[in-house]
Amino acid sequence: MSGRGLCSRCSKGVGRERGHCRECGKTDRLLDAHRRCRWCRDKARNRCPDCEATGTALVSINGVRVCDRCALRRRLDHILPADRFGPLHLLRDVIVRAEPLTARRWLNRSEELLRDLDTGRIQLTHESLDDLPQRKAIEHLRSLLIAADILGPDPGRALRHLENAIPDLLAPLAPEHRRLASRWATWAVLPRLRALNDDRRLATAVINSRRKIGQTANFLAGLEDDGRVLPDCTQHDIDMWFAGPGAARWTVGPFLTWARRRGHLPRSISLPPAYKGTPEAPAEADERWQIAQRLVRDDELDPVDRIAGALIVLYAQPLARIVTLTTEDVIVTPAGTRLKLGDDALELPEPFAATIQQLPHRRRASTVEQLPTRWLFTGGHADKPLSVNALAVRMRAIGIQPRRHRIAAAEQLVREIPPAMLAGVLGLTIGSINRHTTTAKGQWATYAADRQG
Repeated sequence: MSGRGLCSRCSKGVGRERGHCRECGKTDRLLDAHRRCRWCRDKARNRCPDCEATGTALVSINGVRVCDRCALRRRLDHILPADRFGPLHLLRDVIVRAEPLTARRWLNRSEELLRDLDTGRIQLTHESLDDLPQRKAIEHLRSLLIAADILGPDPGRALRHLENAIPDLLAPLAPEHRRLASRWATWAVLPRLRALNDDRRLATAVINSRRKIGQTANFLAGLEDDGRVLPDCTQHDIDMWFAGPGAARWTVGPFLTWARRRGHLPRSISLPPAYKGTPEAPAEADERWQIAQRLVRDDELDPVDRIAGALIVLYAQPLARIVTLTTEDVIVTPAGTRLKLGDDALELPEPFAATIQQLPHRRRASTVEQLPTRWLFTGGHADKPLSVNALAVRMRAIGIQPRRHRIAAAEQLVREIPPAMLAGVLGLTIGSINRHTTTAKGQWATYAADRQG
């Protein structure tokens, strides 16, 4: 056929097959004798002038077409030259090993900051980083610098940020209320935080304290809207506040207790007891068993989800403890694999013994994941583990309700194992185990060895 009577698109491919490209998989492409489309043929002829690699797409950097990896190296040389041994020199190898396209985009956004830190125009200290805008970008870079041993740890960072934020949180209040709330934060909230020596506990406590201060400001602002101050507060005001929607309102309790004790709130005011949350029923046994079977059999599950799910559904572990597990907690010996949870180590059966050795699981090739980490469940920042909220979202995505399934697991375990032994193996407190034992009516409810004299 000469091509007459065909459209230009079809006549262009007369005598050639049209179909799936065997390399890129795209459909409806004109194929050569090797069943490759034009784009794949061109790519196969490409050669990077820097590394001599062939068969890869080329990108243009300063008028030179090179492969993605060399494009990243050229871009990095422009910002952190290899022959300039500045403070950030150790970060070069980490960036070069990262996924090229994502790393190059990050370099484009951070070019000025990286160059200023490397040349000394900005001092490489935590205090200098605190003074810079773009909080999320700065925290990401700070984590990289700490993980790469370029910048020392800063255990007081969360507390320092809270101290700096208190004036802003209380700024909308009238002077009298602002002075009162500031005095409470200074003498009642901050000293307790400074007494904590565990970084993980401190970070959580700071988040909770910030919420308390913010809700206190909201409560006082509500009084001001009614034209009153705290000494004029009535029982009706208190009852209406705590009757409102949201558990966050209950975080005002510590401030009100402090104010009443010091005479800033009428002593006749009655405050509600501490918020205990809504009771939640444990998961059904059949539902829990089906999830457990999937965790055992489904090899396609992400190792992070598989191990975290097993620790919740089978071993009653809370999310807050799971995210703090480190590589040092996994003990591999010829006799088997154990996981340290409490005073003792838990013997892990297969397939969990093999799966936990895959952690930390590298899912991407980002700059963060090129750095060593001690956390089994890694987060978005290089020096931090996965957050409790992020893990909860992952668990719900695979059908696990963390609290309901943990309660169900705990109630089954207390029926089968003495409380003292369970406390040592799973790292649970005797008080917590006894509560589950009473709820489950387990045979150890009156276990003599654990009774308080």
